[in-house]
Amino acid sequence: MKRNILLTAILLTFLVNNSWSKVIIVAPSGGNYTSVQAGVNEANAGDTVLVKAGTYNETVTFPKSGSIDNYITLLGMSGAIIDGTGKKGKVGITISSKNYIKVIGLEIQNFSGSLDDTPMGIYVNGSSGNLEIQNNKVHNIDNDNGNAHGIAFYGTSSTPINNIVVDSNEIFHCKLGSSESMVLNGNVTNFTVSNNIIHDNDNIGIDFIGFEGNGPTGHDQARDGICTNNTVYNISSLSNPAYGGDRSADGIYVDGGRNIIIEKNKIYNNDIGIELASEHKGKNTQDIIVRNNFVSGSYQANIMAGGYASNKGNAFNIAIVNNTTYEGYSGEVAIQYNADTVIIKNNIFYGKANQDYLQRWGSNNKNISVDNNIYYGGSTTSPGAWSDDNAKYANPQLINSPKNMNLSTGSPAINAGINLGNGWNGKPLSGKQDINNQDRIVDSIIDIGAEEYQSTTGIKGHQSSTLNFVVFPNPVVSVLNIENTSEENFKISVTDISGQRILAMQLKKETKENIRVATWNPGIYILTAVTANSQKVYVYKILKQQE
Repeated sequence: MKRNILLTAILLTFLVNNSWSKVIIVAPSGGNYTSVQAGVNEANAGDTVLVKAGTYNETVTFPKSGSIDNYITLLGMSGAIIDGTGKKGKVGITISSKNYIKVIGLEIQNFSGSLDDTPMGIYVNGSSGNLEIQNNKVHNIDNDNGNAHGIAFYGTSSTPINNIVVDSNEIFHCKLGSSESMVLNGNVTNFTVSNNIIHDNDNIGIDFIGFEGNGPTGHDQARDGICTNNTVYNISSLSNPAYGGDRSADGIYVDGGRNIIIEKNKIYNNDIGIELASEHKGKNTQDIIVRNNFVSGSYQANIMAGGYASNKGNAFNIAIVNNTTYEGYSGEVAIQYNADTVIIKNNIFYGKANQDYLQRWGSNNKNISVDNNIYYGGSTTSPGAWSDDNAKYANPQLINSPKNMNLSTGSPAINAGINLGNGWNGKPLSGKQDINNQDRIVDSIIDIGAEEYQSTTGIKGHQSSTLNFVVFPNPVVSVLNIENTSEENFKISVTDISGQRILAMQLKKETKENIRVATWNPGIYILTAVTANSQKVYVYKILKQQE
């Protein structure tokens, strides 16, 4: 789901049947089925399988596809849990070469494995496409002696896994072996990975992989996607038995991916913040833009590019621009082996004392272009391995680093950036928005770092607002009550599941509104609340049962 501004989605189910689709109720008692799999088996294009609160000790596989205008939706209420206890080596939810499917709002837990199998929370493979994986909670996917994944996409067919949205999921407390919390691997294209929170796992947070032999030759790499607004923290392989005490788990990793934008993410306290590399000799991680991110506290460097050894692959055509990094334990940026055409511009590098900001960890690196960065905390005369003709050695005056790395009034980063023009994709290299979703360039001037201090509305400094509201009752019978408890106005729109808008209105700050829904057609509705400065996403699920 591509977003120009952050939004809050509320999934509203008012009744259980209508003329164009049906809602199949799964519940421990009183529903159409007591098994999630049974509900999914019945669902056809346009149908919704609504899972009520309860623990379902099973695995789920989609047997059918939806259609372009009628997705099959698996929707969990709060407390709907798919639990893998006793199902060793299994997968919570599998989508294999199926299309037009949504999986929303489920908690998936306790799938474990052994040396010979790979448990997963959600697994998509084959040629699946047009998928939305949203607002799910995946945790305790564990393998003490082998590999595991939280959410995994494996494009194994000549037809790619295409047009996918992975949004607002949480993955945590997983033991992953040599695998990843979230991975897109093989023939996977046209993806958006956004607003996910990934934390406290013992290997990589988000990984875009190529050249492992999972996809067909020539198309065996994740490509043409965006990784945005994610929060990744406490990712470390220190206690992972597959790594023997080595700390090398990335928050975000591109291993052989191509044409990927990594922007507006908050990444902290990981072994490595962001890494752009290829583990396969002669193969490229290529055309990657890393911009407008906050990265801090990495055990190795905060941002790294190039293969980790001379006999590994290459990083080619890499842009590291307009980021703010803070005190990587082994540097702010490290170039490893076989990196070619890397630009490092308009960044704030807040380093540690007696440590180079920019480090050369390997050889066969060329065309490294460094310009117009701010350096503070370490040397006041040199960035390190590469020179910067327009270096600025000054305190960037971050508000409260590393917790808040926005700019304070008077920061030397304000209006001090250089316009980097368009990148190889023909679009502004620094992006259209900063990490706080404000315009990236104002009056043809750009700031250094991830935040643009002055927004187009004239608001100075970082605007910290929270879109707080209450929606009740749950379930709703005739009147839906919405109370705006925040200190700003926001817009509300309601659409049905087909995308047709039913209602649009503005709700002023600290006010209430009663929406009469008794005359609406039965079905599933999506309520969207939007404010320009909101930075959090809340998801509520409200069920209306047939009475």
